[in-house]
Amino acid sequence: MLFRKRTGYLVGLVHLVCFVYLVDLVHLMSFRQPNKLNKPNRPNEQACLAGLFSLLLVVLILGIAGTAHAQFGGSCRASAPPSRVPGTGFFEVVPSICVAERYDSNVYFRPATPGLQREDFVTTVNPRVRINHNGEYASAVLNLSGFNETYANNSNLNFFGTRDSVLINLDNSIKRWFPRAGLRVMDSFSYSQLPPGLVAPVAGASPGDPSIPQDPNLPNSEDVFAQGLLFERRKNLINTGTIMASYDTTATTSLNASYTYSILRFQGSPTTQGLSLFNTTSQTGTFGGTARLSDLDTMNVRYAHMETDFMRGATSSFFKSDSATIGWSRLLSPNLSAQVGGGGVLISTGRTTYLANAALMMNFTNNSATVSYVRSVVPSFVGAGEPLISDRLSLSATHMVARQWQLAESVSYVHTSRAGGNNALTYDAFIAGGDIRYWMNSIWATSLSYNYTKFTRESGSVNTDFDRHVIMLSVIASWG
Repeated sequence: MLFRKRTGYLVGLVHLVCFVYLVDLVHLMSFRQPNKLNKPNRPNEQACLAGLFSLLLVVLILGIAGTAHAQFGGSCRASAPPSRVPGTGFFEVVPSICVAERYDSNVYFRPATPGLQREDFVTTVNPRVRINHNGEYASAVLNLSGFNETYANNSNLNFFGTRDSVLINLDNSIKRWFPRAGLRVMDSFSYSQLPPGLVAPVAGASPGDPSIPQDPNLPNSEDVFAQGLLFERRKNLINTGTIMASYDTTATTSLNASYTYSILRFQGSPTTQGLSLFNTTSQTGTFGGTARLSDLDTMNVRYAHMETDFMRGATSSFFKSDSATIGWSRLLSPNLSAQVGGGGVLISTGRTTYLANAALMMNFTNNSATVSYVRSVVPSFVGAGEPLISDRLSLSATHMVARQWQLAESVSYVHTSRAGGNNALTYDAFIAGGDIRYWMNSIWATSLSYNYTKFTRESGSVNTDFDRHVIMLSVIASWG
């Protein structure tokens, strides 16, 4: 198959990236810290040591081929976004911690069952560290996050997890040899007991822009496993690595390509709620071009090839898809932009269908919002492992209601059906929530949030229907 024997190329490039990053960090030792609060400048030795330590963590995260990333819904919100400091020689280490208490009406993600205590009070402790570096050869943002959840009524569910990511921008290095080229590498990793869930786009941002983080731990690019499919708690590892390259052919046109390698691994029983869970490996390669037609309009075309392997014991299956799409984006006003696109896809099962996407982004001084729709073909890690056709509608918004108060809300709905195969499978997921946050000072903040989930699945003669209410109070400290 096209990608199945080429995963070593990604690992090799990652090692090259880490080497370039190491050179940049060593070079940083000759710089001095920015002068803050009129303190005398002195060599940035501690920052360099922290940077070298962060590099080791980058190598560990990116070098694990059998592990993975996923959401752990219902836990603390992310810390503040990375600082945007111009120039080179900047190095920032920001530790933070979040402690939260939540009421969860359905910790098992299951319908009401006699003898099953679904309601619980959960305590979450979530320490984090963010490392942000702007260097002469590269810039990077590394996020390390661990969490512990303790359950009052279901102590057997207590667990430790992690959720980490890294984004490395190598434009400064690649432009030394190819002034019109760009190169970025991203990787995200998580270990959790909760299903991947469903992610809403960042308010005011394009849903498909990988350079805009959902939070410092998760890029805004499409998560191939976060398609709204919910199942009973099961330990899982998810890892997604992406390489993105671009080349400006003229002042208004460019070529771009990417390669993504994603894995999902389950631990424990492969069967849950009457369905079989499959370890999944997905690889996607894309190639396309972008043309700026005017100051307001941009056109893009893209070809994508995906290959996915499903494995459960001696049982395995495989599918691939080829798609071609065209898209258009327009700046409607200084505060409003729109995107629309579509195309077709051919699945290895012989089925063809259409793809579509549309989004409207609004950005004002104190308010931002994104509403989007996307139809896509994605791999399934349940049942027989055939691909799924997904239709998803999302809305997210944030409002600065006062200087120290922020209100955020999001709503997502997804309808998914199996793309061919003998076993019918459809499911619907609806997720809505809101969060109000108050900054007490530059370090401490608190937030109160509510989330509602409604999930329905029909698989042959087996139907599943449950909902979930989560109310959470969080206290966050960030020493940035």
